[in-house]
Amino acid sequence: MGFLSDEQIVKLTDFIKFVKNELGLKTTPKVVVQNGRKDLKTTANYDYTKDEKIIKVNAKNRMLVDVMRSVAHELVHHKQYEDGRLGVKPPDIGGEIEDEANAKAGQFIKMFAKGDQTIYDE
Repeated sequence: MGFLSDEQIVKLTDFIKFVKNELGLKTTPKVVVQNGRKDLKTTANYDYTKDEKIIKVNAKNRMLVDVMRSVAHELVHHKQYEDGRLGVKPPDIGGEIEDEANAKAGQFIKMFAKGDQTIYDE
């Protein structure tokens, strides 16, 4: 990931561990940070229907904190999957599943920033 600095990679890794702990995840999906959208239709994606659980997130021209929020959002979806709450594909906009992922992602950013305000620096 040459487009992220070593410091950013460490912060993102620490954040993923933090969110995994907060959510009580049994497993952690592979997180692929991309330098551009490539096959993504939005800024991030988690396909819970595939055997290998992968989160893909576009980091090109985005602040690290925004990338973190996207990753947290998709990790919440993974928790919903682990809890058996993703029986059918939820809507992309609104609804309980999507609203929960949006709200929790924002909460995790604020919680993590209490220990590292530098995630807002760029």
